[in-house]
Amino acid sequence: MQQYTQAVIDIGSHSLRLMKGFCDAAGRWHFSPKELATTQLGREIDKTGALSPQGVQASLAAMSRWQETLPDIPVLAVATSAVREAADGAAFMETIGRQFHWKHRIISGKEEAALSFSGAVSITDQGRYDGVLDIGGGSSETALGRNHAVVWSHSYPLGAVRLSSPDGRFRTGEAEQIYKRCEAAFLPLPYTPEVWIGVGGTLTSLAAMELSLEPYDPQQVDGYIVTADALRCRIAQLSDMTAEERRHIPGLQPKRADVILAGLLIADAFMRHYDVSAIQISEHDLLEGVFYAL
Repeated sequence: MQQYTQAVIDIGSHSLRLMKGFCDAAGRWHFSPKELATTQLGREIDKTGALSPQGVQASLAAMSRWQETLPDIPVLAVATSAVREAADGAAFMETIGRQFHWKHRIISGKEEAALSFSGAVSITDQGRYDGVLDIGGGSSETALGRNHAVVWSHSYPLGAVRLSSPDGRFRTGEAEQIYKRCEAAFLPLPYTPEVWIGVGGTLTSLAAMELSLEPYDPQQVDGYIVTADALRCRIAQLSDMTAEERRHIPGLQPKRADVILAGLLIADAFMRHYDVSAIQISEHDLLEGVFYAL
C-alpha cells in the first residue's frame, strides 16, 4: 500500500483539519480522509483582538495528537482568518514551528479564496465558468474562474464564528443585522458563473442535515445540490431552536450547533444578493488546493 508522503493542516477560526496525500507516477494526487478538531481558535477575535487562550491550548493539543500519528513526512500548516487578524497570530505560528518543526505560513484572504477555488474545481470539467463560495469561521471567500484558473477573488470579514451570538441563539433583529452587514460587504461580480460550488463546514453541514446523515458521509455530501428554498426552510427551523436543541439534529456536528445559523444566514444573504437559486456542495476545498498549488 502506498504511503502518504506529505501532510497539510488547515488552521481555521472554528476548527483544525488534517489531510495527508501522495502523488503517483502519473501526477495524480491521492488523499487520506480529512481529520477534524473543533477548537474555536477565533471565538474572541472581535472582542479582544487576540486568539482565544482556550482555543490556542486546544489547537496545540490537537496538533500534538496528530503529530504522534504522522510518519516522518513533511507537514505544512496554513492559517487563515483568525490567525492573520490576531495580534498574537504570528507568535502562535512561531510556537507551532518550535514545537512541531513543521513548515507554517499565514495566508492572505485572496490566497485563501484562490486555494479554495483550486481545490473545489479540481474534479470539475475544464472550460466551465465556475464560482466558489467558502464560508469559514472568521471570513468568507468568493472566487470566479475558468479552466481551473482563478479570474477574480475576494475575502469578506463574514464568518460563522464571527457573526454568532455567544449562546448561538438569534434574538429579534440580529438576523436582519447579519443580512445588512453582508449586503454592505458584497462586491459586484465581473460575470455570472455557470455553476456555484459551496465549500466549508457551514455548507457541508447543510448538506448533511438535508440528507440526515448519521454518521457523516463525505461521499454523499460531495456533489449534493442545495436549493435556496431548502436553505431558507432550514434557517426557519434552526431559528426557533436553542443551540442545545440543534445538537440533536441528524447530520449536524454537535460542536457546530452554536455557529451554524450565522453561517447559513451568510449563505442566504449571498444567494439573495447574487440571485443564486442553487449551490453544489463540494468536499474538495482549501486542503486540496494547498496540495495542488503549494
